[in-house]
Amino acid sequence: MKTLTYTLLLTIFISVNAFSQGGKHMQKRNEIMKKQIEFVISELQLTEKEKKEFVPIFKDFNLKKEEFYSEKRKRMFSFHKNSLNYSDADLTDLADFLVNTDLKLAELGKIYNEKFKKVLPPMKVILLHKAEHEFKRKLIKKMKHKGPGPEMHP
Repeated sequence: MKTLTYTLLLTIFISVNAFSQGGKHMQKRNEIMKKQIEFVISELQLTEKEKKEFVPIFKDFNLKKEEFYSEKRKRMFSFHKNSLNYSDADLTDLADFLVNTDLKLAELGKIYNEKFKKVLPPMKVILLHKAEHEFKRKLIKKMKHKGPGPEMHP
């Protein structure tokens, strides 16, 4: 449940930046992804071989997740702007879309978990989940304080 909350907060943060900063969104997203990759590599203590195999898969996974989150943000932004004009059928469609997106994200996680298991030992796959959670926690803490915040490196 906490992971869902963190993911939701991170999604909201990114979407607010996207709508308020336009083109700066991708630059900010790329900076965050770079820091996330550095953090994960450090936390997992990846060997050069592991890093070479892992990083492209991890980037691909994050880009695919971002596509889902982007569509979710667009639909929710539209809802917030036009909620009074939504019919019950529109609301039902939106609710179904949100649930189906979460299911697709879970399936994507399952697919990439298998890919990660092919290039990392089991302990590092588990540590990956822990590192992703920790990175999100630190990012949210940094956003709350709106200052330099904690370092994103161990």
